[in-house]
Amino acid sequence: MGTRANNDVTAGARSIMQYCKSLQVKSGMTATEFAAECGFSRNYWFVRARFDAPLTISDCERIANVCGMTLKELFTRALGSDAAQAYAAREREFQVTDDLVDRIASRPEDFGVAANNDPNKALEAETPRD
Repeated sequence: MGTRANNDVTAGARSIMQYCKSLQVKSGMTATEFAAECGFSRNYWFVRARFDAPLTISDCERIANVCGMTLKELFTRALGSDAAQAYAAREREFQVTDDLVDRIASRPEDFGVAANNDPNKALEAETPRD
């Protein structure tokens, strides 16, 4: 038997819905008119506006079309600051890693592993395990 999709609204989905709600307000249409223009029932729109269920990608595409934008524009504008912050955090993480690799490469003797410096390592490698 199949499983049912999880209807939890993630932080990203919440940001997208908040942006879509702001588009509805800017359009000058009532929520009911906006929902109808997008091809949604009134109830369908309000369930998502309350964050009880997430919008689908098809829903977002319909909203984008009604608002005269592409789906990519809708996502970029809705997630713009969140996506930029996440990207900056990843870049900082990579920079820390790159800095560490550069330090190790410039002075590898400072970062030796004890097992590599063990004078008995050859003898221990030949000793059979019990």
